[in-house]
This record gives sequence, structure tokens and C-alpha cells, in this order.
Amino acid sequence: TIHTATLTQKMGRSAANQRLRLLVLLLLLAPGISGCIRFKVEMTGVRRKLQLQLFSASMGPMKKTAHACFCSIRKTHPVCFRISGDRKAFVTASNDCDDDTPPTFYQRLNSPKHVLAPMVAQSDLPFRLMCEQLYNVDLSYTQMIHAVNFIEKNGETFRTNHLDVYPQSTVRDILSGKEGGSVLLVSPPQSTALKGLSANDIEQSRMRILAAIGKSKGSDTSYDQEVRMPKTVVQIAAHDPDVAVEAAMMILERSGSSELFQNGATSPVAAIDLNLGCPQSIARKGRYGSFLHDESPQLTYKVLTKLRSKLPKEIGVTAKIRLPPTQAHADAGKLGNNIGPQTIDERIRCLIDCGVDLITVHGRTRFENKVAVGAADWDAVRACVDSARVYSGDTNYPVLANGGIEFAEDVQKCLDITNASGVMSSESLLELPGLFCPGEGATASSKGLLERQLRYADTYLDYTTVFPPLPGSLGTRGGSFNVIRSHMFKFLHRYLEEHPDLRSWLGNQELNTIKQARDLVSDLRARYSNIDEDQLRLKSSSSTTASWYRRHRRKKPQLENEPVLTLEGRKQLAKLRIKKMQEERMKRSIRSV
Repeated sequence: TIHTATLTQKMGRSAANQRLRLLVLLLLLAPGISGCIRFKVEMTGVRRKLQLQLFSASMGPMKKTAHACFCSIRKTHPVCFRISGDRKAFVTASNDCDDDTPPTFYQRLNSPKHVLAPMVAQSDLPFRLMCEQLYNVDLSYTQMIHAVNFIEKNGETFRTNHLDVYPQSTVRDILSGKEGGSVLLVSPPQSTALKGLSANDIEQSRMRILAAIGKSKGSDTSYDQEVRMPKTVVQIAAHDPDVAVEAAMMILERSGSSELFQNGATSPVAAIDLNLGCPQSIARKGRYGSFLHDESPQLTYKVLTKLRSKLPKEIGVTAKIRLPPTQAHADAGKLGNNIGPQTIDERIRCLIDCGVDLITVHGRTRFENKVAVGAADWDAVRACVDSARVYSGDTNYPVLANGGIEFAEDVQKCLDITNASGVMSSESLLELPGLFCPGEGATASSKGLLERQLRYADTYLDYTTVFPPLPGSLGTRGGSFNVIRSHMFKFLHRYLEEHPDLRSWLGNQELNTIKQARDLVSDLRARYSNIDEDQLRLKSSSSTTASWYRRHRRKKPQLENEPVLTLEGRKQLAKLRIKKMQEERMKRSIRSV
């Protein structure tokens, strides 16, 4: 035995790793070494286990190379390094760790590969359930919840209208028929959306859902087994650490998670996610999303650190981010502060130092949005994945790739390039819920494409009949149906473009019930019933570019002598549109009186 050292990791995982490397490499400086080096590493207060890690070093003319592996450690554990050789010195570690190592956060979620993104007024309970139970989604995020509004003393209406996470047993009992759906009717707009539907209509929707679940599992009969109910990640927006923690604790309490913890049962909430990815201008006003991360990174990390230190260990803390801005953005004065932009390595390391359990990376900066959207940078996402796994010492540290997924074949392509743990999708799933199902995305005919989109609409209406969505941010008057309306526009986008009268009717506030939406779908189906495959193939709706996903990605022709609007001009145009919408709303209010 040449050397024995005891390291207590109080300064963080990275510093201890570097100390170990230094000790090994100093020993390699000797002309020739043979023996055993025994390191005793105390991982005190560390939640995440150290995984196998590899490093190399070349030392002078002898070109000695050291390969060191840190084996998985949850408690004080000896690691033996053996150095031998003449021109090359190899350092290997005995791997006699306990086999009963507790599962990681990602493993407790069954290592999800296909993930539904958080989307305002679109990641509603019925849509999440449909994607999870029928279309191979392994994990879903809720819509973003404003933490400061959630904790307001007089914010009961906001809390009731936004948090739609309930104990799995409650949702399962409603779907199986053991309990009535009225238990989840907590907001008046939900009842408004159900107007005109009988108890038998609701029961028929429930039976069709069970039949669809059975069919997705290869059965011709209704599914009579226990329905799968994955946990849910709740996303919040916050820039105050105390507010974030208070909101997270209230979410656990209201979702039933706290009580279930005490009874040793499964929590419906898997994690609290901090929104660090929203690129909309409203996020700048609210100091959240990508603006918070880009312009106030240290405040961002204080929020995450406090969440991790205060939440129960069973609840994960995750972050959804975008790529950091470039120096060119900083030089152009687009960052809104005087600090330089972070590198990918700096951003990822800071997140890991906060104790974040999972990172989702959208492969675009905040400046690539809507009409300025470009191809997602999967190579940059790969750099994030590599950085996270090297720095954390965990070769399986979970990173999800987000952005650039349009077709089913893009999913595996993205995984191959990024080496990510899984893929998160947002806009594609809104139009194509079957994105993650083999063969579901590809259709052999234009008729098949039509029937698929109509089926999505019908199935979603079944789920909303049994589980009417909360109104969320779409208003306390007709917000529940507005959530449904938004989904219907996306499912049927390419066909509504060919039938502007139906498109206008769907956008009309007088259409505000599920029953009316079903009638609209039936009308649309009837209009295509007498069109054969050859005729349908010639219609614009059959084109790939007709999809809702492509609405901001089409190249619009530049008209000759068309004026280019300045920023001030665009603002004036937006004000005119808002004024027109207010006038139309006033006219509707007068008519209703």
C-alpha cells in the first residue's frame, strides 16, 4: 500500500472528484509504480450516487495514461486503484458496491423516453391522459403555474382553476366507473362545457375510452385491467426562492401528495419543474422563463437550490431550459444586463450544483421563436448532455431533448444525435398525439390522414366529457371550453383551412359546449365523405406543409414593394388588433344582454 487518503466531500462533488484525480496523477509522476492505492471516500450529505467516470492524462515523454473509475457510492466505501506497467500505467477500480443501491429519480419514473411538454392551457388533464393511455407518452408536465398567484391569500379561484393533478386512485376510479366524474367538477366553466350532455352520453364516452385503451393493447374488448396512471411533473414560474417553495408545498398539499407520503402511498406529483425556457415577452415582465435564466442566472440558481433543500427527497426538482444566448446577442444589447452570456458548460454545471434531478434542453435560444424559429440545434443539446454527465459523474444523468420533432422518425433521429435520455415534444403532439407510436405518424393515404385527425378530435372529446378541463388562464367564464376549442383547432387545422365557415364557427364564442364541438366534427366528416382518395390527394389539406406545426415555418413570399414594418409599426398593428377584439367582445356582450 503506497498511500491512503480520506476525503470528506463537503465542498461539492466536483471538488472531491478533482482531488481524487490529483492524488492519482501525482503518483503517476514516479518512473514506475506497482502496488495498490486505497482511497476511502465519504459521500456525506450527497443525494446522487457517483457513477463510473473515466479520465485520461498523458505525462511527459513516458506517455503514461491513467484511467480511473469511481464506482457508485451512497455511503462510505473503499475504492481500490491498482497501478502497474512500465510505459503505461493503468488505474482501475474494484467495483464491489452494494447491489441494493436505491433507484435514482429517473429510475423511479421508469426512465421515461417520451415526454409531453408543459404548455399553457394545452397540457390539460384530459389531453395528458389521452396521450399517456393511448399514445405511448411516458411522462407529462402540467401547464405552467404562476407561483406568486398560486400563493395569494385571496387566490383560491386561481388555485382551483389551474392545478389539475389528483390522486391516481381518484382518476382511475372515475375511468373505471367506480366513482362519478362530478368529484372533479370544481369550476363552473367545466359544467358549462358539459351542457346538453346526458348521463348516458358521459357513460358512452367512458366506455369508448376503455375500448380505445383495450385496442391500444391489442384487445378487441374494453380494457378491464387497472388503468395506467403515471405521475405528473408540475411546472411553476417564479423568481423568488421563498415564493417558489411556498407554492410547491401548496401544490403537494392540494394534489394529495403530502397526505399520500405520510401513508406510504404513491404521490401523483413526480417533481416540481422551474420554467426557464419560455421565450415570450410576457415572461420578461414576469421575470421567469428564459429571460430569468439569461438575465439573472444567479437568482435562478437560488430558486432551484432552495426548492431542492426544502422539498421532500421523494419529489424531484427539474428545470426546462433553452440554449444560452451567444456573445453576438450580448454585443447587440439583447440580454438586458451587463453580464456576459454563460457557456453551455457553465449553465449545465450551475444547474447540477443546485441539485437538479433532471434537465430538459430546448435546442434553440430564446431569440428563435415563432416566425424567427429555425432548426433545433441537436448538436448543442448533445453538448449539454455530455457536460451534464461528465460534471455530475453520472453516466446516466437524465437530460431530455426538446425541439425540432415534427415526425415520428425524428424521435429516434434526435436520440441518436443528442444521446439524450428521452425526447420531450410540445407542438407536434398537439396536432399528432400519436407521434410516439410506431406507425401512427405515417399514413398510407390522404383518407387515412383525414380519419386519423378526426379520430384524435373524437377521442379527445370523449376524454373531456369524462374529465372536463380546468379553465386555467383562458378565463373563468368559458375557459374550460376554450381549452377544448384550442385543441380542436390544432387537430383539424389543415381541414378547417379548406372550410373557413367551420373555422369561423369553431372560433365563435357562441360555440361553447362539447356537444356543439361534436356536431362540428360530424359536419366536417360529412363534407369529405363523398370525396374519393384521388380527389382528396389533390387538395391542399393533404400536403405536408398544411400542418399546424408548419404554420410559422412556411416561407411567405415577399411582395414587390411591400413595406417592411419597423418595431413601432408592429406595435401599432398589434394595438389595432387588440382594439378590434375588444370591440367585438363588447358587441357580443350587448347581444347577450
